[in-house]
Amino acid sequence: MLESIALGMLLENDLTGYDIKKFIENGIGVFYKASFGSLYPALKRLTEKGYLTTRDKPQGSRKKIFYHITEEGRKQFFHWLSSPMDIFEGTNTHLAKVYFFDHLEAEIRSQQLLEYEINNRNYLKKLRELEKGFTELDNKECFSPLFITESALRRKPSAGVVISVCRNR
Repeated sequence: MLESIALGMLLENDLTGYDIKKFIENGIGVFYKASFGSLYPALKRLTEKGYLTTRDKPQGSRKKIFYHITEEGRKQFFHWLSSPMDIFEGTNTHLAKVYFFDHLEAEIRSQQLLEYEINNRNYLKKLRELEKGFTELDNKECFSPLFITESALRRKPSAGVVISVCRNR
């Protein structure tokens, strides 16, 4: 995932690793995190695969390494971006694709968004089915973080009672 995100960050401008990290933090940082410790090895792998090239640019007494996406890197990025999203993988990393959707052709973007909507509806349906099964459980209050959270937010005394009852079972 990080490799694809890095390629996307380089579509319009050559950037340093530091710049890419800042763009990730300020752009998709709400739902995707990357450390320098994971970013620089990813950039190295992309360079070894021929998806990026580098150039050194002196700045004062230091030299900065700028990364440039190659045509192969662009092809790889658009292949990733055009592939179906997996919303069932357990995290929100699929939202990184949505972040780059303005780079897709309108027809592909529309298709991707339609598939994303269908997948989300199916996911919601599964969650509702789980919820129905949950209501049939004995002592369901012991298994409901949502109930406990909602009770605590409403400052209902029942939340403390539920927690202590569940701990004693």
